[in-house]
Amino acid sequence: MGGSSESEKDERCSCSEAREHLERFLDHECDGDMTARLAEHVATCEHCSRIADAETHLREILRSRCAEQAPPELRARVLGRLAVMRSMTSVTSVSSVSSTTSVTTAEGTTTVRSQTQTIRYRLG
Repeated sequence: MGGSSESEKDERCSCSEAREHLERFLDHECDGDMTARLAEHVATCEHCSRIADAETHLREILRSRCAEQAPPELRARVLGRLAVMRSMTSVTSVSSVSSTTSVTTAEGTTTVRSQTQTIRYRLG
């Protein structure tokens, strides 16, 4: 079993694997090995490069439209409450739900797969 894990790390990234991990890759949430494999794949695969570019462009548009920030007092209160909640909770389950976002490019339509996780917490 341990050997297959090592050989998987040495393999090149496939298009399906790149699409599966694209959001975490763009958010810098992948480990070093996965980041290197995805970066190499996106740099050498025209199709996945276009998908990554479309996702990056979409994120830039959303970020530019959502520039408003909460007042400092509200932000401090929310962060304080979150810190208290995190110290009093534990994860009970994690489930994934897939959704699809469609982005129109100059060449046509590129479909970007995104994934949402639902995390259930237990107080105490």
